[in-house]
This record gives sequence, C-alpha cells and structure tokens, in this order.
Amino acid sequence: MLRGHGGEVYYLAKHLGISPEDISDHSSNVSPLPPPQGLYEHLKKHLPEIERLPEADSESLREAMGIHFGLEPELIIPVSGTSEWIFTIPKLLKPKKVIILGPTYSDYADAAKLAGLDKKFVLAREEENFRPPLEELEKIIGPKDLVFICNPNNPTGTLVPQEALKRLVLKYPETFFVIDESYIDFVADESSLVPYIKDLPNCLILRSFSKIYRIPGLRLGFLVISPPLKDVFWQALLPWAVNRLAQVAGVWLIGQKNYVKQVKLFIVQEKKNFLKTLNDMNLPIKVYESSLHFFLLKLMKHNPQEVWHSLLKKYYILIRNASNFYGLKGPFLRLALRETEKNQKLLLALRDVLK
Repeated sequence: MLRGHGGEVYYLAKHLGISPEDISDHSSNVSPLPPPQGLYEHLKKHLPEIERLPEADSESLREAMGIHFGLEPELIIPVSGTSEWIFTIPKLLKPKKVIILGPTYSDYADAAKLAGLDKKFVLAREEENFRPPLEELEKIIGPKDLVFICNPNNPTGTLVPQEALKRLVLKYPETFFVIDESYIDFVADESSLVPYIKDLPNCLILRSFSKIYRIPGLRLGFLVISPPLKDVFWQALLPWAVNRLAQVAGVWLIGQKNYVKQVKLFIVQEKKNFLKTLNDMNLPIKVYESSLHFFLLKLMKHNPQEVWHSLLKKYYILIRNASNFYGLKGPFLRLALRETEKNQKLLLALRDVLK
C-alpha cells in the first residue's frame, strides 16, 4: 500500500499527539462544504439496522441511482469505495496490457501490478500545463488493452471534454476503457459519460459518493457498466459489498440535488478569491489551472517535504506532497479548498512558510 494518499489524519494525529479534529485537512479532495444537513440525523435514525445484514446486492440503492441516472439498476454496481473495482477490473478482464493516462492516481498502476499485468504510462507534459495527451495515447492502444483515464484528473485537475472521450472509446471497440469520474460531480453536468453507457459497450465508469458528499469514511462508490459486461461483473461481486449505513446514506444522498448545486457555486467563488489572494502574495510558486477545487503547485525555491512538514508541525495544516505521483518530476504540492475560514488560514500559513 502506498502511504502518501491524502487524508491520513488518524495516522498523523497519532504521531503528533493531537486529536484528528485538530488537523485542517487540505490534502483530501472531498467537498469543501460539510455533508448535507440532515445526514447525521438520518444515519442516527437507522443505527439499529446494523444489527441485521445489509441488502446483499444493495437493491434499494441501485434502484434510487437507476432513477437518478435513467438506467436499469442492473447496470450500476455499488461497492465499498471505487478502489475495490479498480483492483478487480484488471483481474476480471485480463487485458494484454494496462495503459494509464498520467500523472494520475496511483491505484491504477498498483492494480495492474497486483494482477501481474504489463503497464505503460502516457504522461502529460508540464510545459503543456498537463493537457491530457490523447493523441499520444492512441499511438500505443491495441486490441484487448485496458486504459485507465481519471476524468477530471487527480492531481492535475484537467478535464477531457465529453465528446473527445466518446470519440476515443468508440474508435477502439476492442479496447476496454475505465473512466474514473470520481470528481465529475464538481464540474458541469454534461461532462459525464454515464448517459451514453449503453452506446459504449467497451466502457466502464467509476463514480464516488465519497468526494462530492464528503463521506470518505463511509466508503461508498459504484461502477456503471454497459449491458454486454453485466454478467461478467455481477458474477464477481461478493454479497454484502456495501455496509448498511452506507446503503442508507446513499439512498438519502442521491436526492440531495440542492447540496450539489451549493457546492459548485461555493467552489466558483471561493476558488476565485483564493487564487487571487495567492497570486497577490507573489510567492515563489507556480499554480496550474484546474477544473476542480484542488490545485497543483510547483515550488520554485523550496523542498516539498519540508513545506509539508512545516505546515503540519507548526499550523496543523495537512496538504498533499505530490512529488510521489509517477510522472511529476519536481517539487509539487496539491492543495484542496475547504471552508472559507480554513482556506484563509492556509493562505497565511503558506505566506509564512514560503516567504
């Protein structure tokens, strides 16, 4: 396991001798706003249900999502976080090789390694602001390959337009494409490929409740599949793959459309204010454009681990040292927005550490 994912507040708080609540976590890319109001009360009401087994196939949750997305419930398979499907897909499909569009989330490469498969990276270039190099990707795609594309991408925040992705998937019908849309809820609704899944038989789409609703501790993600792949993936699903409280939360959360709108509106304004203040500080950094609420930064004069450590030790602020993302050559950090007050504290801390 790579220890270096964002959000490891329990591990770090233990070593610092403080409470996890004392750490202001800007390393995890979840919603900058707290979960929808009423969620805790809803879960509390359903606490006695942990005395019984959950639904074996999350039927109620799949039905709610089926209505939400306009799909048959059988095309939606929830599990305890998208990582479960990331590690299962290569083993099930047994591709010739795994191709990863990067720099990106490390689990794709780890999943290929665990499945004993050859992997190749197609890396975006820093000098092109990490624009996804689809034309280079096409040069190495072959039949029976498996391609991982995180869209929008972590850690760069870049977004491949919906039409470009559709063209790519349709152009290579003998290649499997896994499109990880864990962050798609933070951008325009028309960016997702989910509405077109029936026309993309070689496509698998990963989605997450954890990010947009700020509930990573509940562990809830799901896979959207095309009809031809339905039997293969249902046969691989273990019973009770989702715990009961996560099932209950998912059904309730899928109806919180106003919350999603509020998050998007907050990000637009907060991002504008945050970046303006950061730019006005004239710090020795470069900030890359992002379609999301987190940003990739390159340090011009400082060591990323030293900056990470100083922010954590002095201010109890946790950011992401992004230098261990494969394909990022240089001193990179990743910052995620939180509530306004916490963002202001982060800006002041950055000014102090990077002065």
